[in-house]
Amino acid sequence: MVRPTGLALDPERDRLYAADTGMHVVYVYNTAGELQATLGGRGAAEGQFNFPTHLFLDSQGRLYVTDALNFRVQVFGPDGRFQASLGHLGDRYGDLEKPKGVAVDREGHIYVVDSIQDTVKIFDREGRLLLFFGEKGTRPGQFWLPTGIFIDPDNVIYVADTYNGRVSAFRFLASPDSSSP
Repeated sequence: MVRPTGLALDPERDRLYAADTGMHVVYVYNTAGELQATLGGRGAAEGQFNFPTHLFLDSQGRLYVTDALNFRVQVFGPDGRFQASLGHLGDRYGDLEKPKGVAVDREGHIYVVDSIQDTVKIFDREGRLLLFFGEKGTRPGQFWLPTGIFIDPDNVIYVADTYNGRVSAFRFLASPDSSSP
């Protein structure tokens, strides 16, 4: 590997995914450490990467890859085939300037940390922006270059807030129909 950055473990399928940012690929290993497959390669087409960084595996075995300099998140099925992408470069609310961490809550909402915007953006399964939270600053609820995210089984959202030197926790509050945050 040149620059390994992100990991995701799928114990049910005996897979360890490792993003190699420098090689623009995601390696798929078994848990014995044997290379099983490679996803990606440098480029901007579906299934290609331009500096992949963070990985997340949802409960259905779908792999989410932050494709940082293509300004998107790509989704791959358990078979390794490209399924979807969300985001692109721009300055509208649903655009991504510097996507970093990615996670999915138990309702299927996709959370993407946008480091340059100092926000966490929440998308539905179709890639539509539902809402975002955070802004630049040092007070509670504010970020200064957030990078990582993790959502626990109780839908508590943890955000690594790099330059503030902290991890912030947020509680997911579902709407009565549980279809949106």
